[in-house]
Amino acid sequence: MLEGLVLRWQAKVDAVVKSGLWVAVATFALLVSFAFLGAALFIWAQEIYGAIRTCLGFAAFFLALALIAVIGLLVFRRSVWRREARIAQQAAHAAPPAWLDPQVLSTVLSLGKTLGPRRAAWIGLVGAFAVGLLLSRGADKR
Repeated sequence: MLEGLVLRWQAKVDAVVKSGLWVAVATFALLVSFAFLGAALFIWAQEIYGAIRTCLGFAAFFLALALIAVIGLLVFRRSVWRREARIAQQAAHAAPPAWLDPQVLSTVLSLGKTLGPRRAAWIGLVGAFAVGLLLSRGADKR
């Protein structure tokens, strides 16, 4: 049973490695063909418009392409940031309150046993009063 699992994983890894190799070869060939296509286009444009105008035209084209890529990257990063913020906000709303955490509850119970019922009650009342004061101040507008 374990041997069959190992053989299947080996076959999958082998397929991924070989596929990756063929994709790398195809990508390299495509890049080289685009380079030669660009060189041919440059030589053709140089014969018609001259060397300086052709260089300036190619420079403007690639500068525009780079600016479009930078703008696309910034838009993508902003959308990722917004999605992460939305996910964090949803997780914060879905999380139970901190006082329901079992560690907090066990700590409070052991502290109550240590202090005794009267002191624990007074500390609880003072804490509730402090929390009430903080909540009655209202939320900050920022």
